[in-house]
Amino acid sequence: MKELFSIGDAADFVGITRRIILNYEAHGLVFPDVKEDPSGNRYYTIDTLTKIRTIRSLQNLGLSLDEIHGYFDNSNDLLSMVRRLEALRDELNANIRALYERINQGFESMEIITIPPQTVYCRKAESDSIAEKTNLLREVALEALQNYDPAHTGQIYFTEAPITDAKDMSFFAVVPTGSKGEHILNLPAQKAVCLYHHGAYEELPSVHDTLLSYAREQKLTPVGIFRHCYLEGPPQHKDKSKFITQVLLPLACSK
Repeated sequence: MKELFSIGDAADFVGITRRIILNYEAHGLVFPDVKEDPSGNRYYTIDTLTKIRTIRSLQNLGLSLDEIHGYFDNSNDLLSMVRRLEALRDELNANIRALYERINQGFESMEIITIPPQTVYCRKAESDSIAEKTNLLREVALEALQNYDPAHTGQIYFTEAPITDAKDMSFFAVVPTGSKGEHILNLPAQKAVCLYHHGAYEELPSVHDTLLSYAREQKLTPVGIFRHCYLEGPPQHKDKSKFITQVLLPLACSK
């Protein structure tokens, strides 16, 4: 019996509890190498202890017990599991980023990003009043919601205006891909300089100056518009200092 280990010894060896080992047995992953009687003591060889440790390691990597069972009996493709974990990683990174966007880090958060392709409902109007622009965006959001069931992921509402004329506004609401209609546009993917502004909309001109200055320093060529994506504003906060706006300076494609 010196080459056998009790379930308590096995648990200590791997750093888990006896109940976890019994759970592995219930899933058919390991079996006692010696069992004195149906309800008696269990004993395991060093090989079984090594397998238990491997099971625990695979669990820590994110695999379920059923997936581990399939891995051992060759009924599951480990590559497909890796792809699933990669998808989970990307989703987690996106969630982390969404939370970072809500942390006021000032102008230090400037970066170049790729705006994904989007299908949008778009209306145009001239306005130089922040209150009027806010109401116009609400109207566009409502029209899109009533007619196109806007997507609930990504940036839902945003505006664009030429760098040289902030009154010539375009108001957008993201709608599902494949939507059709008079005011539907398909916007391609595009590079842009990005900055998250925490504060009132009246302060956005200073953010524009910062983005243009950065583009000049980096020898980047803007296409001639600013885009404002509204993460949090009047619907969420009465205090304007808590508004969060993603400000984008789209860039011309490099040749």
